[in-house]
This record gives sequence, C-alpha cells and structure tokens, in this order.
Amino acid sequence: MLRWFLQSIIAPALALIASICVGMLFLWVTGYPVFTTFQAIIQQSFQDWYGFGQVLHTTTLLTFTGLAVAVAFHAGLFNIGAEGQLYIGAMALGIVGYYLSKLPKEVVMQVPSLLAIVGLCLVAMLAAGVYALIPGVLKVLTGAHEVITTIMMNFIALAWINYLLRYDPNSFAVPATVRTPAFPQAFRLPKLSTVWPVFQGSIVNCSLFIAVGAAVIVWAFLRFTTTGFELRAVGKNSLAARLAGIAPGRLTILAMFVSGALAGLVGVAFVLGHKGYFEEGFSAGLGFLGIAVALLAYNHPIGVLFTAFLFGVLNYGKVAAAGEIPMDIINILEATMIFSIVIVNRLMSNFLQQLAKRRLAASG
Repeated sequence: MLRWFLQSIIAPALALIASICVGMLFLWVTGYPVFTTFQAIIQQSFQDWYGFGQVLHTTTLLTFTGLAVAVAFHAGLFNIGAEGQLYIGAMALGIVGYYLSKLPKEVVMQVPSLLAIVGLCLVAMLAAGVYALIPGVLKVLTGAHEVITTIMMNFIALAWINYLLRYDPNSFAVPATVRTPAFPQAFRLPKLSTVWPVFQGSIVNCSLFIAVGAAVIVWAFLRFTTTGFELRAVGKNSLAARLAGIAPGRLTILAMFVSGALAGLVGVAFVLGHKGYFEEGFSAGLGFLGIAVALLAYNHPIGVLFTAFLFGVLNYGKVAAAGEIPMDIINILEATMIFSIVIVNRLMSNFLQQLAKRRLAASG
C-alpha cells in the first residue's frame, strides 16, 4: 500500500511541483515575468469552452502517445518511435482516403458509417502496430536495442511519407498540396459540438471517448489478464520471468505491436476526427511528448489521462504566454519542465527500489 501511494500519488505530485518550480526559476533567471506567464497559460485554457475544447483535443492525442510509451515501459522497453508510428497510422488512413476518392460516391455511401469508422480505426492501428513490430522483432532476433531502432524508424517513416506525397509518380496527395483527399463526411468522427453546442468552433471530437476507453482497456489488460501480468513480469525481470516459464521474446513483440497500435490512434483522432485527411507535419512532436506524459503518470494508464490533460493545458496555453515572452523561451521552458519531470521520476524510482530492498532485508 505504501509503495502504491508513493508511486501513484506522491511521485507524480513531486514531479509536477518540481517542474513548475524549475519553470518559474528559469523565467526568473532569464528576466521574464513569472506569475503573469503562468496566469496567461491557465486563462487561455479555461476562460471559455472553446479553449477548453482545444485542450481536450490535445489531451486526446497525448493520451494515445502516452499509453503507447507506457505499455512499452511496462514490458521493459523504451519506445521512442511513437512519432513515426503515429505517422504511419495516419498515412495508412490517407491512402485509404485516396482510393475511396476514386470510387463512385454512390458505391462508397452504401457502406454503413459505423462499420466504416471501426474498419478505418483498425487500419490505422494495424499499420502502426506492424511498423512497431520491426524494432521488436529485431530486438528478439538480433538483440538490437529498441531505442536505436525506433529512433531510426522515425526518420524512415517521415522520409517515406514525404516521398509518397511529393515524389511518387502516383502521388497520394491532392495536386499542389501535401495532403491526401478528404474522407466522406459520413466516415468521420463527429465533433463534440454536435453533442454539446458549448464546444462550437473547437476541434475536439469523439476520439476523446476512444482515448478514455483505450486507457481503461489498457489498465484492465495490464492489471487483470494473464498476458498483462506476464508482460509486466518481463519488464520487471526478464531472467526471472524466463525461469518461471514466460517467453520474453513473444511478449516483447506483443508489447511493441500494442504500443504502435495505440500510437496509430493519433491518426484516427487527426484524420477522421479533425481534418478529414492526412496532412504532412501534423504531429509536431506528439510522439516524443508522450514519453513525458507516461513518465509523469508513472506509466499508469489511468494516470496518463490526467498527465495528458496537464500537458494539453501547457501546450495550448503557451499560445497566450507568447504575448508575455518569446516563443523560443516558451519552448525552452516546456523542455526544462519535462527534464525536471524525468529527473524526479528517476530519483523516486531509485528511492522505491532502495525502500523495497531495505524492507526485504528487514523481513529476512
């Protein structure tokens, strides 16, 4: 109980407090207003329903990438490839949209909307999951470290998509653009404003509910299923898991696939929920920011929802903070806060390990 309280409550709270303090110290040292900057960030996010809706949209995207990183962490893997994986998932949807645009509208519209949306979600998840399988298989077969391979897979994904949109003779892009053809309206996720008119004008959409559902499903999978237990066991101690009859290689591959599939849902939120088409450069580092989201939540799937919301506030609120300080300083402030979160989490993890060792020694 004590370990759970320290890990789930105290550690994230300390990391959050430390990040805010470090951020304030950075602003003070650089000579920029401290309290007015943070006040602008909060007001921008909560002064009206439109701003709150924008925060919820970013929260949705970061929940998917945070869950992707968290699942890999539970298996003892460091998936830095969520950025490339989410692009692959989104581009897979863009390619489907391209071919749909070639079909007669009367044929396309015969497909039930719900069936089409579910099928498209599976396409994005499968494409991103299969792409994430490559580093997993390489690790199992050759021992190649997933940090190196996932980083390189990011570059490959972005370069390949750039080629498909710009240089492929049969380009998937709309002429003179870097985007794919739009999906029919019936195949898109509804905006949240269709349910709650107060969100009128905001881009938040029903993928928010998919994000919440994904967090609950991942939590239940890790907590209550045999496979989830085995996956966590491999992450804690792969040698002990192997001696207990668990196959670490199989679970490594499974974890990477699930991680990639969750990252692929970012494409669903953007392509089907927001724009209606794939557009190059839409992510702006969401895959990398998911690492900080997962670390602050201590890799707890439900905690990821709350930390994603926190980063959503920071990400959207910095637009208002730009009126107080230069955008470059804001980006450095955000990075500084993320660094402090990582450091505090590492220190707390070391403390918990030492605490467990002392309790084990005392009981022996």
